[in-house]
Amino acid sequence: MKEMLQFLLSLIIIVPYFLTMVLFVIVKVSGYSSVRSFRIAADVTVPFLFLSVSVLLRMITGIQAGVLLIVGVLIVGIGFAIAERVRSKEFRMKYMFRNLWRMLFLILSLLYIVLLLLGVVQTVAEFLRG
Repeated sequence: MKEMLQFLLSLIIIVPYFLTMVLFVIVKVSGYSSVRSFRIAADVTVPFLFLSVSVLLRMITGIQAGVLLIVGVLIVGIGFAIAERVRSKEFRMKYMFRNLWRMLFLILSLLYIVLLLLGVVQTVAEFLRG
């Protein structure tokens, strides 16, 4: 049972970028440009990155950070809403949400990579300590 749970957690952590690559290839083969294909793949990957970052934070720190991630998303969203309002005369919610969603892809990707590296360093340090 423990091994199955570890396998499922490992799969959840690995899936986001595998999913991005698979979706990119599928959309690219269907005739879209490389830029459009990557945008579609990134848009679909964001929820999986959110889950993966949450799982990595829990595995590394032992705290459930789902609420912290949601609060962070809300703060970034408020920042994007303010920027959209200042930048244009009329508030275009569609563009604001699209830009927010793509920025979340970048932010969550960075968090994912940092947490993955931190987890590897932490595991190696524990191994060397004995």
